[in-house]
Amino acid sequence: MYHQLSTWIIDKYFQDEELEAEKRAYVLYYLENILAGTEKILLVLVSACLLGVLAETAAMLLSYTVVRRKSFGWHARKSHHCTWVSLLTFVFVPWLLKEVEWNRFFLATLCLLSIILIARYAPADTECNPLVDPKFRRACRLQAIFLSIVFVFVAIALDFYPWLIFGLFLEAVVITPVFYSIMRRSYANYEQYQEY
Repeated sequence: MYHQLSTWIIDKYFQDEELEAEKRAYVLYYLENILAGTEKILLVLVSACLLGVLAETAAMLLSYTVVRRKSFGWHARKSHHCTWVSLLTFVFVPWLLKEVEWNRFFLATLCLLSIILIARYAPADTECNPLVDPKFRRACRLQAIFLSIVFVFVAIALDFYPWLIFGLFLEAVVITPVFYSIMRRSYANYEQYQEY
């Protein structure tokens, strides 16, 4: 579906411009990813709205997504798996836990643990996207740590708002070697490209 729609968009809007085959494939790939991502986000937000957890889901998505841009992490192998994991994590969990009163000590522990895990393991790459450049990895790690600390302070300023903390913690978990091992994915893929 995404491929057909992406092809139609390229044919419609690039008909006067000739795209080389390699450039066309590149544009097609990114357009398909944008369409798939948009559909997932809309599905998650609409589902959250229907279950009455839109604010909780949006807060989790915000901290998770912003920090993920620098710490990267695990990806599902198939798009529909990603959709199911997203619905379970960002919609069902907040719906299940919405009425729970969270202990500040517990939330503070999650904050600290999140920062420690991100400082230790970010950025985490995948087989399809090995992060080879050491300077890039170092910059991503520092930015991920900084963003995590910002979200922790925002969550604390909002009286330990748990959903920002849960999004941050979720991202911290999906970059760990233990999580990669549980999901049967290779970790530290960039090491295969290092020169000896």
